Amino acid sequence: MRRFRGVSWMIGGAAGLGINTVAELLSKALVRHGYYVFSNIEYESLIRGGHSYFRVRYDNKPIYSHVDYIDVLLALDDPSLVGDGGKHTYGHLHEFLDGSILIFDIESSRVNREVFEELRDKGVYIYDIPMTKIVKEAATGGKANIVVRNMVGFGATTYILGLNKEVVEDVIRERFGKKPQVAESNIALHDLGYRYAMENYRDGIRIFLEPAKERETLLIATGNHMAAAGAVKAGLKVWAQYPMTPASRIYRYLEEVKDKYGIFLVQPESELAVINIAIGAAFGGARAGVATSGGGFALMSEAVGLAGIGEIPIVVIEVSRPGPSTGLPTRQEQGDLRQVLHAGQGYYPKAVILPGDPYEVFFDTVNAFNIAWKYQMPVILHYDKHIAESLYSFPEPDQSRVKIEDAKWMSDEDIRSIRENGGNYKRYMITEDGISPLLRLGTEGLVLWTTGNEHDEYGNTTEDIQQRVSQMDKRYRKIEVLKKELNNNFDYYKPIKVYGDYDGDIAIIGWGSTKGVILDLLELLNNDGYRVKYIQIRFAYPFPNEAFREAVKDVGLKIIVENNFDGLMEGVIRENTLISMDYSIRKYDGRPFSLGYLYDKINSVLKEVKVLG
Repeated sequence: MRRFRGVSWMIGGAAGLGINTVAELLSKALVRHGYYVFSNIEYESLIRGGHSYFRVRYDNKPIYSHVDYIDVLLALDDPSLVGDGGKHTYGHLHEFLDGSILIFDIESSRVNREVFEELRDKGVYIYDIPMTKIVKEAATGGKANIVVRNMVGFGATTYILGLNKEVVEDVIRERFGKKPQVAESNIALHDLGYRYAMENYRDGIRIFLEPAKERETLLIATGNHMAAAGAVKAGLKVWAQYPMTPASRIYRYLEEVKDKYGIFLVQPESELAVINIAIGAAFGGARAGVATSGGGFALMSEAVGLAGIGEIPIVVIEVSRPGPSTGLPTRQEQGDLRQVLHAGQGYYPKAVILPGDPYEVFFDTVNAFNIAWKYQMPVILHYDKHIAESLYSFPEPDQSRVKIEDAKWMSDEDIRSIRENGGNYKRYMITEDGISPLLRLGTEGLVLWTTGNEHDEYGNTTEDIQQRVSQMDKRYRKIEVLKKELNNNFDYYKPIKVYGDYDGDIAIIGWGSTKGVILDLLELLNNDGYRVKYIQIRFAYPFPNEAFREAVKDVGLKIIVENNFDGLMEGVIRENTLISMDYSIRKYDGRPFSLGYLYDKINSVLKEVKVLG
């Protein structure tokens, strides 16, 4: 197994043992030290129990993906090493390399001692830290909470990685800031783990990686966190959401700031209620949004069509996981693209945006609200579990680049004129750009009609042939205008982005969360002597036909990378441009692409092409 740059640390254990807490604390502390960080979690769909693990990879140069080997493993239970001996085989012994480090409590373990001898023979160095014993001895009143072994192991990690102990402790204080006593208790346990490792393994193997000498200010956050931040920045006023992994945390993040920003937050009884609450709020003039995953979106799809024909501006964040049905509810897949593209029956205008990392999620969420209100249509922001729950380090978004665009509202003069002529308002007025002026609900003396049926300009239900054709054409004109805007006016927001060797004769094409691993792969392939560029598709609808054709026009080899079974984006590209891919690399086992996995797959393709050539 090839080693790549940076350090790969992992924590493993059953759900409920504080896996997330330690990984998030370490990730934040590493950014404070001057490193670039990418961290991702895998867990079973259980509240407690099952096997969870969180990888944290860091380096002094930008990194965007994880690897399949371990430099340091903090194992909080036996299955993290050897599996459970039953139907699951998720032990991580096979991921150790020569020089890897294991932090483990051998005294409290039932693992056969021969396993540790085999690890030592393989070149693995073992820090035997009696985490359970340390916790029991530190307990007050004779009551020991064994879960806090995670902080003892975290202390040993801090020592092994050569981190500044004070910086780490500051991060712990911030994490438990509302509970100072809990913060100091965790710091004390962290200190005990640090001191035990230092005093008993002073000559042990440690990892020292110089931080970046010069680096911009970095934030670290998940995609869900930045979706919440983007919605707040966009002027969100109403948010409705029913809990569904992996979108659930958006609600939690908004809950923390709802009072500060005057946001009405509601968790109703179903996804049907969710989408209709949002539609009602938007109809009333409030910027409204929802979030869900594939199963919830399936229930919402008819109402999304209602927003389409009613020209009601709503934002739907759809965070995918593997299907069909409940599928793998806590795992990764890019399987919902066709679902979001074809939600509801018949044609109606909408936009489908595909961010590739949390930085893009922030700007894309703002733009989703802008597009929804400017064009009076539903906008779907579509990303997956890997973006939603992984921690990325990225530059602080430049707030000066954020533009909040409002809807086309009826002018006071027009309102007076309508009032003087009977008060009948043309909600669906035929216009050159397809966008009809909006009227604020409750405007005195004016009548506003809206329906889910086809309608005339006033909103009255009709089955007239000419009215049907004119309204369908009117709604479609919005998409033509949006296409022009995407191509001409978005300085930081292009529907197609190109990275690497722009004139390269090999193109790797991807969308969504494959962005990170492909960016890391570009560096490796170009160092290997290939001329490679990465083409990122940022919009699924309207699809950027001309921009895509321009990006691939001189390419000799086109390889598309997708985290699904049936090549969804490959089909969308062919449907819109008549361009076919030369090779398709697909992964559909419920896990994201790792750097090593994709590197091997791409090299196999390149070797095959060389043989054929």
